[in-house]
Parts: sequence; C-alpha cells; structure tokens
Amino acid sequence: MKITAILVALSVTASAAKVYHLSAARDATVSYSGLKNPDGSFESLTPKGGQSTLTTFKGSNDYSRILLGFHVPAKVKDPSLITKCVLNVPVPKDAPKQDYSLTAYTASSNWDEETVNGATKITSTKELGTVSVPKNKNPGPIDVTGACQAAAEGNFSLFVDTNQPMVTFYSRSSGKQSFTLEMTY
Repeated sequence: MKITAILVALSVTASAAKVYHLSAARDATVSYSGLKNPDGSFESLTPKGGQSTLTTFKGSNDYSRILLGFHVPAKVKDPSLITKCVLNVPVPKDAPKQDYSLTAYTASSNWDEETVNGATKITSTKELGTVSVPKNKNPGPIDVTGACQAAAEGNFSLFVDTNQPMVTFYSRSSGKQSFTLEMTY
C-alpha cells in the first residue's frame, strides 16, 4: 500500500506542469498611415522598435499595431504540447476615457526590432483572443495558446490591436512593466 502511494506521488510530481514567465524578446509599434513626418518621410516607413512606448490605434484610414516577439524556452522541446499560454497585458501608460478592447493575432516572426515598419511584410493569420476593457479599468490577460503551440524554430510573434481608440503602453526598452507571457508546458 505504501509503495503504491509513493509511486503515485512520484508519478504526479514527475508529470507536473512547468509554468514559464517570459518577457517579450522584442517589441515595436508598426504604423500604417499616409501621414508624413516633419522631414517629409512617411510615418509608416519609420521604424519604431526600441522606443520607450508601444501604441495601438485604429482610425478610418490610419492605424498602428503593437508587434511582440517571444522566444520559447529551450526546455520546451515540443511547443504543440504547451497546455496554456496567456499574454499579460500591462497597465497602459495612456488609455482612453471610454470602454475599449484589445485583440491579439498571430504574426510571422520574420522581423527585426530596429527595422520593422509599415512596409515590412509581416503576415497576420489568426485571431487568438480579445479582452474587453471597461472605462477607467485595467486590461486583463488574453489567451494566446494557439500562437505558442505553433511556435516555429523557438520563436513566435503577436500583433495587438485596439478596436479604435489610441492605447499606449511602455515597451520592454523603457525599463517599466510591459507585456509578459505565462506559458504552461
């Protein structure tokens, strides 16, 4: 009886899930706009990786998206076995004074933080999840399990969009709280 209980306890311990807490490895705001900078160049062609903030906005013709890139820990040998993956949305630096929503989408990972811009061909194929944010409240997490499970070569990326109003967050290079991920494997 005691041996069976010990074996069951060891089996449960050995198969216990591991939770990884990950910060974005890279992030950027990607602008899609016809607006021009003071120097005459198009805003959408200006790389915004490495800046201290990330912005998402959806206007009638102009919009910006937040692009996040993550590395899967080396101990995760088969990403398809990830059981849960949650994007923790930080408290915004600047948020609208109205209800809004944030939606995460899969994104291709072939981008560089220092050069990514609106002309970079980053595909976005699948909506992963949405969080509704009531006026004067902080966002909650977004389930992005599908993106984590589909990670290729240890990397995956996400776009974060708003339903319309501008929402600004701190980026990873700001040194302040930014987007993180909880991955259960």
